[in-house]
Amino acid sequence: MVVGGLGAAWGATVGAAWLRVAIADKEPSRSTGTVAKGRLEHGRPLRPWGQGYATYSFLGTALGRQYVHAAVRDAVEAACAASARREPRRTFVLGETGWPGGGRFRPHRTHQNGLSVDVFMPLVDGTGAPAIPSTWPWNKLGYGMEFDAEGRLGDLRIDFDALAAFLRDLQAEAASRGLGVQKVIIAPEYVPLLLATSTGRQLGKLADVLSRGPAWVRHDEHFHVDFSEVAPARL
Repeated sequence: MVVGGLGAAWGATVGAAWLRVAIADKEPSRSTGTVAKGRLEHGRPLRPWGQGYATYSFLGTALGRQYVHAAVRDAVEAACAASARREPRRTFVLGETGWPGGGRFRPHRTHQNGLSVDVFMPLVDGTGAPAIPSTWPWNKLGYGMEFDAEGRLGDLRIDFDALAAFLRDLQAEAASRGLGVQKVIIAPEYVPLLLATSTGRQLGKLADVLSRGPAWVRHDEHFHVDFSEVAPARL
């Protein structure tokens, strides 16, 4: 009975996560204020899974902790699909984003206007094969992993070249939807490792938005992206 009860609870949670997608507001999204003090109208939840990605937590999705501006959702999911076409065995894990209406989003200091996304680092295992980060409750849903200064944790290591390729895809998908990549936060010691990869050397102006200073928490197990809405050019 216990096992059956757990299975039913899990199924209900997954169903609730997808229900949010099904009943999501269809009006155009609107972000106001800043990522640190803002609101979101007509936001969209990230889909719990899709081509090249999966949620960090069905419960988190069901509770409404993965809402973003519609253009952000589309750009992120399209970037994951582009990664999957290039590297079929890679699955990106999408972390927390924000509430349906934006606003204060504890324990984060930003994520308030639908233009912020957490994505867990792409990993490889000891054989060099793509690996999926552990996002169990006892692991703080993935946020409790601690990688060293070289991006290693046991037999896992961060694939900085895959990270650079994803950021490049994300920039292209964001631009096609009227968004810019305003800031990317990773642990400062990882910036040179990222830029030293073959793809990292081709990031161009995207390298300028990498945060070089320490954030209020160390971004070693995930990277944080802030988007900006780009005003249409005047004719």
